[in-house]
Amino acid sequence: MTIEPPFGSLAPSPAMERVRHLARGLGPTYFGRKAASLLLGAAGGRAKRAYDVSVFESERARLQPYDNLCEKRVYLTPQLWEAPERAFLEGVIARHDHQEFVFADIGANVGLYTLFARAACKRAGKRLSAVCVEADPTMHARFEVNMIASGAGGDVRLFKCAASGASGPVAFSVNTKNRGMSRIDAAGNVETIARPLIDIFKEANVSRLDALKIDIEGHEYATLRAFFSEAPAALHPQLLLMEYGHERGFPTAEALALQAGYAYRLRTKRNLVMARS
Repeated sequence: MTIEPPFGSLAPSPAMERVRHLARGLGPTYFGRKAASLLLGAAGGRAKRAYDVSVFESERARLQPYDNLCEKRVYLTPQLWEAPERAFLEGVIARHDHQEFVFADIGANVGLYTLFARAACKRAGKRLSAVCVEADPTMHARFEVNMIASGAGGDVRLFKCAASGASGPVAFSVNTKNRGMSRIDAAGNVETIARPLIDIFKEANVSRLDALKIDIEGHEYATLRAFFSEAPAALHPQLLLMEYGHERGFPTAEALALQAGYAYRLRTKRNLVMARS
C-alpha cells in the first residue's frame, strides 16, 4: 500500500513551521494552553486539511488537527499531550528486560501512542511489537497511513473492530468534531463489529503483554471484565494505561483492575497508570 499524495507533499509552510516551533516552547499552564489556542490558526490547525510532519523524534505522521484533539495536540504542542503518562511508559520501556516490547493499543485512534512507543523502543535499542484496535473507519485509515509513513508495518498488527466483552455487531457513534470521542453507543450512526480482547490477542498470536493502553470512551469496564475473566494470568499486561474520566457509577474499570492485582503508579486528570503487583 502506498500513500497518496506521497508523504511530504502536505508539509506545513515555513511560516506555519515557525509558529509550531514557538508553540512547542509553551509550558503546561493555563497561559500556555491559552497561547496554544491563539497560535493554532496561524499554524494551519484550523484549516480542513492534513499535514505531513515528524513526531516523537523518529516517526512520521499525516495529521489532521481540525477534527481530532490528539492530532491537534501533537501537531502544535506535543509537549502538552499526556506528557506524564508517556514519560512513565518510556521509562518502563527503557528498563524492560527483553529486546522486544509487546504493546496493545485499544482505541488506537490514528496510532500516536503506538508511534510514541515505537520511538521510545528505538531510543532504548529495543523492538516494538504492537497489537492495535480501532473501530472508526476514518481513524483506521489514518492509522494505516501513519504506519506506512513511519515504516512501522512490520511492527504493528491493526484490527478494524471495536473492543468489547462479546462478539457481534454493535452500533457505533462517530463524533466528527472530535473523533477521539467516538464510541459504542446504542444510538450510534454506524455499525461495526465488536470483539473480545482475548480473541484479538489469539489471532495476533500474542502470548504476553508488556503494556496495554485502553481508551474506548466508557466501554473499558465491559471489555476488561471479559478479558480478566477469560485470559490466562500470563497474558495480563504488566502495565495498564487506562482512561477513567468517562466512567459513571460502580463497578468501574479502575476497581476491576485493583481486584485483578494492579496497583497505582500514576493518576492524571484523565488517565490511570497501574502495574501488576
